[in-house]
Amino acid sequence: MYTMSNAMIIDQAVLDDSGKFAFDTKYFPEGDNLFRIHFSKKNDPPATLNIGGKDENHFFLIASKHSNITIKKISEDDNIKNINVIGYYPNSIIKQIDEIAGYADSTALTSSTVKNDLIKSAVFEKLRIIADTCSNPLVSLYAVNKGDFEKNYSVNQQFYKNFLVKWRKENSSYFKNFKNKFPDRTSLSSQNIIISIFSLITGFLICLIVKSRKPSKKNFIQDLSLQERKIYGLLLEGKSNKEIADVLAIELSTVKSHISSIYSKLNISSRKDILNLNLDKQNS
Repeated sequence: MYTMSNAMIIDQAVLDDSGKFAFDTKYFPEGDNLFRIHFSKKNDPPATLNIGGKDENHFFLIASKHSNITIKKISEDDNIKNINVIGYYPNSIIKQIDEIAGYADSTALTSSTVKNDLIKSAVFEKLRIIADTCSNPLVSLYAVNKGDFEKNYSVNQQFYKNFLVKWRKENSSYFKNFKNKFPDRTSLSSQNIIISIFSLITGFLICLIVKSRKPSKKNFIQDLSLQERKIYGLLLEGKSNKEIADVLAIELSTVKSHISSIYSKLNISSRKDILNLNLDKQNS
């Protein structure tokens, strides 16, 4: 994400007189991969391919061997951010992620430390929501990386545990590298293993005793995504679909889609059922 060398350059293309260029994708891998496209002056060395700062001259896109993508400038200025990638939907989400992450950087120099921390917290929360609800694994991982997960892992451990469970079948190099950045919890000493086995047996026996006295109830909230839990809470407050959309700053159609998903996961069909579920949980 943040390095550049000659060995990393896959291909080069020259702009023609009309400002057009093209890359052949027949040698690309079958599956999705993340590519970085740079714009530089002709014959300039790779050292001019800036990764960050005000002179940044690159953007990311997702493509595969079968991609047919159009890259189009939406203004005449030299700002590399004024570009649309058309033809494969994940790239529109990549652009949205970059804009959200860039907002935190743009306010860093003009805001107080406290305000900057609050802005970053809100930005990273928004990126985690995108990662949680996105169906494309590479886009989801891109959002997590932009959310500076290595710094906020300690206070959002459950989110990242759920994230790893959600994408446990992903074996790409991207996910292998991501998983390697988490603390290794597999190496336990012999003493810890004995304690763990003892705890499991004890816990199992306690569960049997409790089960014989009172039927347990499933914590159904765990089945919901981060965004769905927020909407679930607002439904409990009696908020309308429009009020929920205003509170969470999302489209009305998105709210309806999430509510439909909540109903499906909880096996219910109305808001009244949600209130009944909550009462059952309180009484259990």
